[in-house]
Amino acid sequence: MRRGLQKVISGLLVPGALALSAGIANACPMCNQSIAGQDQLPHAYMYSILFMLGMPAVVFTGIGGAIYLKFRRFYASAPASAPVEPSGDRPASDDISRAA
Repeated sequence: MRRGLQKVISGLLVPGALALSAGIANACPMCNQSIAGQDQLPHAYMYSILFMLGMPAVVFTGIGGAIYLKFRRFYASAPASAPVEPSGDRPASDDISRAA
């Protein structure tokens, strides 16, 4: 148990330390110079990237929410009844109590 916990902690700490030690990413010199004089273009690129990164989360959340609501409505509309006895060689519990 303790060894598994150590693996999990080290598995989280190593990528976290690498992410914190990374420097700020710079564009290539040609890309950087081509948009340096324009005010709106870098923001347009930023918003388009954020939009593309956010869309899978929105789609999967929407589909998951729809599935959750369908199951919730299904179980809310189902009647609360006793479990069904399996058919077979054994008599049902009501038959046993009447026979006694």
